[in-house]
Amino acid sequence: MRSLQLIAFLFLSIQLSFSQSGLETNKSIRNKQRVNYIYNITDYITWSHLDNNTAFRIGVFGKDQESLIEEFKKVAAKKRIKNLPVRVVKITNVSEIKDLEIVYIHKRDKLKMEDILPQLTMEEVLLVSENYPFRVSMINFMEFENEFHFDVNVKNINNAGLLVSPQLLTFSIQQQKDWEEIFEKLELEQEVIEEQTNELKELNREIEHQQLQLDAQREQIRLQQRSLVEQLEEIRIRKEELENKLEEINVQQRELARLKRQVGEKSEETTRLTNTLNQQEDTIEYRKRLLMRQKHKALEQEQRILSQVQAINNQEKELDNQLGRLRSQGLLIYVFSIIIVIILALIILAWRQYKRKKRSEAEVRIQNKKLMALNESLDSFVYRVSHDLKAPVINVKNMVSMLKENTEEQENNTLTTKIIENLELSSNRLDLTITDLLELSRIEKVEEEREKVNIQEVFNTILKEYERELKEIGAIVKTSFQDSGTYSSSAELSSVFQNLLTNSIKYRSKNRPLEIVLSTRNREGVTVLDYKDNGQGIDLKKFEGKLFSMFQRFTSDQSISGTGVGMYIIKRLIDKNNGSISLESEPDKGLRYLITLPAKNSLS
Repeated sequence: MRSLQLIAFLFLSIQLSFSQSGLETNKSIRNKQRVNYIYNITDYITWSHLDNNTAFRIGVFGKDQESLIEEFKKVAAKKRIKNLPVRVVKITNVSEIKDLEIVYIHKRDKLKMEDILPQLTMEEVLLVSENYPFRVSMINFMEFENEFHFDVNVKNINNAGLLVSPQLLTFSIQQQKDWEEIFEKLELEQEVIEEQTNELKELNREIEHQQLQLDAQREQIRLQQRSLVEQLEEIRIRKEELENKLEEINVQQRELARLKRQVGEKSEETTRLTNTLNQQEDTIEYRKRLLMRQKHKALEQEQRILSQVQAINNQEKELDNQLGRLRSQGLLIYVFSIIIVIILALIILAWRQYKRKKRSEAEVRIQNKKLMALNESLDSFVYRVSHDLKAPVINVKNMVSMLKENTEEQENNTLTTKIIENLELSSNRLDLTITDLLELSRIEKVEEEREKVNIQEVFNTILKEYERELKEIGAIVKTSFQDSGTYSSSAELSSVFQNLLTNSIKYRSKNRPLEIVLSTRNREGVTVLDYKDNGQGIDLKKFEGKLFSMFQRFTSDQSISGTGVGMYIIKRLIDKNNGSISLESEPDKGLRYLITLPAKNSLS
């Protein structure tokens, strides 16, 4: 029995040590992923005051975040954010949050959002949280099924004086029910594990209680045995004394018989003496019978004590049997606990596989519906590479980045460095392609709210995001806004301007500075946008009928990155807002877009 208990203990100890080692390794990998995700998010957030900064500051809140801070510092030693060196600090008080660009908090630190968000108003501090409810923070992470998911609250980010790119929204969870479903699954797993743990603790307490009772009973039995041994010793001594007295009486009886025979031979004068002796003999006989009765009682008492000793021995054996059964039960509980953990793990694995299968089946059904409703050649490709490809590509980029950092620490290897650079270039191109495809998917699936929009305000907001890049290339932007109101989607109009500005910068002429002219006017109840630049231009005769086609590029210059979907996105967004678009261009003479949008709600 003790050998089995020892084996079980060793097995549990080894299992616990492996589990702890696995948890430490998993924690290190998760911290690397957190750091890389936060670094990637900065590409989609705009801070207006960074020109005056000497460093990009990140604060990590909490007393037990040393491993995460250490990972931040390792990455900060090699990578910059917004072309600025990164400085990582540990904060333990809400008042220390100011004078930072990013602050990270975890729900286990028990900080309330209503105490933090008011302090960040117009402070240009991005709040990144983990495991908080849906859209109560700015950017909120949650880990589920070995992957990170996050939601974005654009309103809170704007209240902090920051700008967020619409592309970031395509990577996030946009429906509260999706977030709550993941959150409920996590809570369900934690409740099941906690319930099993409580049951095991209760069984251990019951075993300990029974063990204490058995120890008390064994102690009581030992005390009773000691008392019985003392009583048996006393009876033995009394028995020896009675036997000695009986022997003396027998000697006296033989002596009296001898004297009686002698007296019988004498004269009658001795009759009186004989009677006296007879009286003494009767007295001795009475005492003998009395002693015999006492001896008999002593024997009966001895028999009763022996019976009690036998009963106590039987009770001790029964207690030993119960103790053995309890020990066996304890070992069975440990084995049963291991079996429960294994079964629970198998159930969770099967449940996850089932959910993945159901999710895959749901995606297939959605694809079939989309294929029936939308253009077959476009959506069949876009939908398959949406979120299913974006997360792996981000993970590949993160892993290539970590591999590159590790290679830089070792001896130089030209072949390895070249392979890693090619991997990084390929993953960036693939990421750009998938980002455009995700934007197409979002355009087709999401129906934005139409409202009265001021075109001048939307364009000026987007222009701030490109201000530094335009300044670096010496570009000139001229605007003239007259009757610049339209009844459209503000988010989709922002995407139109982003694509127009991106194309103008990409395809600018190498012989002259870039010049962009935007004007608006009202014509017969519609708002006309006139957008012109002096870039490379397009040969309309060569590409007739293909101007707004998907994956259509109009230059053979491979140094200019692009996927050929920018003009297609512009056309789809204008169509969704009940507008029209036309293009005028000649090679090396720039191009001109004429866009019309409704000036008011057609239903009013």
